[in-house]
Amino acid sequence: MTMHATLKTLSLFDRSRVAHLKLEPEQERFVDPLDLVFSELQGNARPDLEHPFAIVVRHQTVGFFVMREKAALPEWAPPGVITLHSFRVGRGYQGNGYGKSVTGLASQWISKNRPCVSRLMLTVEVDNIMARNTYLTSGFVDTGATYFDKFGLQNILAYEIDLVDGI
Repeated sequence: MTMHATLKTLSLFDRSRVAHLKLEPEQERFVDPLDLVFSELQGNARPDLEHPFAIVVRHQTVGFFVMREKAALPEWAPPGVITLHSFRVGRGYQGNGYGKSVTGLASQWISKNRPCVSRLMLTVEVDNIMARNTYLTSGFVDTGATYFDKFGLQNILAYEIDLVDGI
């Protein structure tokens, strides 16, 4: 049974709140280390456009991700969307549905705080089968577009945000 997960907004200096979120060695190659993620967040000229979040269950942080918008969007994203980055669920918390819950949690945040945005997008490395399956079974759709970055060939996925997501 999955416990109810919630989002907690993090500051650019809250790395210690998520430092315990270790991944399996085979998953580490798919995401930037948390030190780098927070260093980039702190060095960003537009911190108001990048939003770090903790995924919390019963006062325990089980996951982390960053959403980006407007001028902070990556080059592969069309204007007017929000993108999801650096997503991880700590290895001790995986398999409980917390990863799948992020789609709904992020959609609710977007509907409430950015009601004009109707799409959440992300990239996932083609070799990252576990993450790809998690995204697809939680409502993301493969756009058919790809992008190549330092992690390799990425599939671009999109999730259409319904008005009911914000309720």
